[in-house]
Amino acid sequence: MIITILDYIFMIGAVGILISIVSFIFMMIFVKRLNPYIILVMISVLIVTPLAGTFIPSLVRSELHEKLGGEIISVVSQRGVDKAKVLQSLKDMSSPKYNNTHSLERFMFKVKTAEEEIYLELAKDSNDNEVYWVYYPKYYYSGINDVGKIKLSN
Repeated sequence: MIITILDYIFMIGAVGILISIVSFIFMMIFVKRLNPYIILVMISVLIVTPLAGTFIPSLVRSELHEKLGGEIISVVSQRGVDKAKVLQSLKDMSSPKYNNTHSLERFMFKVKTAEEEIYLELAKDSNDNEVYWVYYPKYYYSGINDVGKIKLSN
């Protein structure tokens, strides 16, 4: 529930930043004086939006750990990856360490548990063939930003 709220705050905040910038520009061009309410809204949106974006990945990782902790019925992947290693790595996924690489083409990875189907997207790292970036498209933020990285080697 909290992830959904933060996700909406992030989406609204992203739009709010654009609206604030456009309002600021129009105020400077046409009115030639700043409205303190627009500045207050702009500052608050610029503070709240990144804060929401900071907490979402760790909350999504916690949700995935909880969901993957139960009984796994089946695993489906669009690519030929070792599903058992990917599943184990997903259960052990922690905060990502970035090393000036980027993700390559994404592919679907579906895990069916007793309660639900979990749709993930994995993308191979541009530098290390054993590292995959994990995306969770259930939420807007985690569909465009990775929630972690997993390494398949032992």
